[in-house]
Formats: sequence, structure tokens, C-alpha cells
Amino acid sequence: MVDFRYHLVSLISVFLALALGVVLGAGPLQTPIASGLTGQVESLRETQTKTTAQIEQAHADIANRNDWIDEAARQLLPNKLKGVNVAVVSLPQTRSEDVDAVRSYIEVAGGKVNQTAALTDNWTAGGMTQFRASLSSPIAEHLSGDDLKDAGSAQIFGQALTQVLTDDSEDSKLIREMLTDKDNALVQFDQDPTKSEAILLVGPVRPEAGEEPTPTPTGPNAEPDTSMLTQLGTAIAKAPKSGVVLGQSATKDGLITVLRDEGAVVTTVDGVGSAMGNASAVLALVSAGAQARAFGQGSDVNSAMPPLP
Repeated sequence: MVDFRYHLVSLISVFLALALGVVLGAGPLQTPIASGLTGQVESLRETQTKTTAQIEQAHADIANRNDWIDEAARQLLPNKLKGVNVAVVSLPQTRSEDVDAVRSYIEVAGGKVNQTAALTDNWTAGGMTQFRASLSSPIAEHLSGDDLKDAGSAQIFGQALTQVLTDDSEDSKLIREMLTDKDNALVQFDQDPTKSEAILLVGPVRPEAGEEPTPTPTGPNAEPDTSMLTQLGTAIAKAPKSGVVLGQSATKDGLITVLRDEGAVVTTVDGVGSAMGNASAVLALVSAGAQARAFGQGSDVNSAMPPLP
């Protein structure tokens, strides 16, 4: 049996230790501890200040670079697309300012954006695969050109949208009506049917730091059918004048990454949302054909920018 005096001694020891800690903390150890903490705080503050300055300088450098590229493009582009009617097609989540920026360069080059279209989520949604398959047969009946007897639905839709954008025949108008059905629209148009000689497909840019990313769909039918993008890219490359895709390759699911990985036979340009990307896309429209060319950043590109005409 433990003696009461043992408990008393233990309690006294605990209080003595606490008292000693208070005395040392308020006395001999106070200055070293405070100085150490103050030094650490000052070091962190200096590091943060330097990092902030570096970020601000980087943003300034990027802005200056974009201003230089913009000025150079406006001197280089005039008359490169003189008299060419261009259709601009955007993917879901593509920023309107990015479409407006590339449109301004098309106009500087002497071209005219005579129609715009926006793909809806239904274009690639996994849950709409069966719907697209059922719609592909009646659409194929009104397509001209290539033999589509053994074509899949993705190829049919790619050719269908290209025909709608470059032809205003009665067959094309019927296809347009099927693509824009109000209950399950795959495409939305901003104007009446007309004809374009060139097509520019524009994809979204990845969210900036601090921006909310686009929610990722969930469920068994959430996986998008990327062949709908690959076949669309291959189809627009056969437009009467030219077809180009402008997007980003910074992420594995970026539009340009998908098209290049899946072997789409079309000219792709990286850098959507930047002066370099926009100017390169317009330059690419001058000479693009039914061939796979890649411009922008990375090891799998032909060059940083298209050849000057």
C-alpha cells in the first residue's frame, strides 16, 4: 500500500517543476526564446516579401510580352485572311473574352467571323451516347461527300457540323435543325444559316489560381466521349479554306492534349487566352489543310508558331 507521504512528495515535485519553468521562462530563457521567435518571423516576412515581388515581376513580364506580341501581330496579320469568312466554334466553359480576342485578330487579318456556334455538354457527354447513336442515322442521310456506310456516330457528327458551317443547302439546314433540337441540343448558333470557308474551334483554358474549377461530372455515364472531339477536329480540317483548333495542352484532359494523343488529323495550336496563341491560330488558318500540324509549347510540336506566309 502506497504511503500518503509518497503522494505528498510527488505533488510537491510537480509544483516545484512548474514553478521552475515559470521562473526560467520569465527570467534567463525569456530573451533567447523571444529573440529566436522574432528572428523566425522576420525571416518568413522577408521571404514572403521577396516571393510577392517575384510574382508581381513575373506578371509584369508576361503583360509586357503579350503587349509586344499583340503589337507585332497587328503589324504582321493585315490582309492574310482578306475576304475569308470564318466560323468560330467554342466548347463548353470557353471564356467569351478568349473568343472575342481571337475574333479581333481574324478581323485584323482581313477576315470576317460571319457565324459563331457553341457546342453543348451533350456533344461529348457519356450519358448521351445512345441518343447520339440514334440521331446519327437520320443525319447521315443528308450528308454529302465521303462514303459513311461504315462510319461511327462521332465521324458522322464531325462531318455534319462541318457541313452545316460551310454549306447552306436544304440538307444542311435540316441537319442544323436536328443538331439544335431544343430538348437535346448538341449545338447552339447565334445567327441564321450561312456559309464559311474556314473554321476555328476554340477550347477552354484551365482555371487561374483562386478560381473555382468546373465541377467534374460523376456517375457511370460521366466519362466524356473524346472521339466526338477528335472526329470533329479531323472534319473541320477539310473545310474549303482551312480548319484549326485552338486550346490548351497544360492538362491531360485539355482539348489540344486529347486531339494530339488521339491522332486527330488537324492543325492544333496551344495557348488559348494568350496573344501568342491567338495570333498563331490566325496564322495557321492561312495555310492549314487536312494534315496534322502542332504549334505551341512542348516536345511534340512542329514549331512554336506557324510559318509566316
